[in-house]
Amino acid sequence: MMYNSDNFFAEQTLLMVSNELLGQMSDARIIDTLLKSDLKGLPQRPIWVDGCGLSRNDLFTPQDFVWLLDTLQKKFGLARMKGILPTGGTGTQTSYYREDAGFIFAKTGSLSGVAALSGYLITKKGHPLLFSILINNYTGSGGSVRRQMEQWIHHIRDGY
Repeated sequence: MMYNSDNFFAEQTLLMVSNELLGQMSDARIIDTLLKSDLKGLPQRPIWVDGCGLSRNDLFTPQDFVWLLDTLQKKFGLARMKGILPTGGTGTQTSYYREDAGFIFAKTGSLSGVAALSGYLITKKGHPLLFSILINNYTGSGGSVRRQMEQWIHHIRDGY
């Protein structure tokens, strides 16, 4: 799901986790359980209604995504996270971040009027950074917004 987004599979995975842990398939119950256990440290409690991420009712903050990335890196290590997330020119970043390939490892997200990118960035000075960009309510081209995000990532990578 990290390289080629499959929202239907994401929803089904959440339901399978629910069935395994709770004995029934229920988005609401497994989300509540996860928020009270594995995700209880999220800095801002999200509004989370489904597994596919396509609902405008799902509300997570960039701070939550950075917390999750930090938690995963501490648990599994940066090398493993780099192997899971696409880098520039691959997966959902096929048309973006080509010059940053091998230095950015991130997941994209999009809905009409919404663009997101969260992951790890290795700066030109070798500093690993965690980041999350969420842009919403834009009215122009999604491609234009993603190019602006790409320019900002280049600026951060060059400057830090």
